[in-house]
Amino acid sequence: MTALLITPEADFVQIDLPADSKIQQAVKRAVMRCDRYDVVALTNTLDMWIDDEGLYNHPVNKVATAFAARFGFIWQDYHGPVLLTGGADVDGETIPLTKDQVLAFLATLGER
Repeated sequence: MTALLITPEADFVQIDLPADSKIQQAVKRAVMRCDRYDVVALTNTLDMWIDDEGLYNHPVNKVATAFAARFGFIWQDYHGPVLLTGGADVDGETIPLTKDQVLAFLATLGER
């Protein structure tokens, strides 16, 4: 499963999430360096996973904050590493990013 990790240092790392949801949760916590996380549903087909305590544990992630603002999420800065995935399927399971979604994200970076 393809996901995209965005670090506060503006590094981008492709992450292959396992299909098993319990293992997937552990991987999300590990790559975001957090104990608890939450999801910001940017669209029906794009989720941004964030550290629930990122404000206290990590610096501002300027790329993630600017990207979320493009979808109307302008109320706060996002802190720490964030993980982009596709939305959720009918069972609420995380779906992977498509190649087109990754390319569209990278194109938005050039518009800043």
